[in-house]
Amino acid sequence: MEQSGPRNEEESFLIVGNRSWFRACLDFFFSLLFWAYGLVVVLFFVSATFGLPNGLTKILHASFHTMDQDVRNLVILAFGIFLLFYATLYINRAYNKKRFGTLQRRTYPAAVDNLELKSLGLLDLEIIEKLQANDYTVFETNPIAPLGSKKP
Repeated sequence: MEQSGPRNEEESFLIVGNRSWFRACLDFFFSLLFWAYGLVVVLFFVSATFGLPNGLTKILHASFHTMDQDVRNLVILAFGIFLLFYATLYINRAYNKKRFGTLQRRTYPAAVDNLELKSLGLLDLEIIEKLQANDYTVFETNPIAPLGSKKP
């Protein structure tokens, strides 16, 4: 069993896609549209929360029939719910640390040698060494003994 780690240079890869210029322009346009929408929403909430008057908030307040105080109450409620969840998760973390202690990452098992593999009784020692020595091996019949009947 190999341990996890970074990829070797020859294993890294890039996904290259072929798309038309029309599709690329369409993707760029929609991406730009959604970024602009996100910016408008953030500006609306920031300006309404801190009472910064501008044309955007006036238009959106008129269309949504809201006032700055409504937006402030919504932001305060959301912040309060966030703090409640944060405190609950922090208390749960502290409880688990006290109850179960600090958990350590599991350690990998020690390497298995050929005698341990042979002691399972599923393969002969020659077959084990043949499998380890070659990149691939072709067998005429299945060399693995069924689990019910182990090889002596």
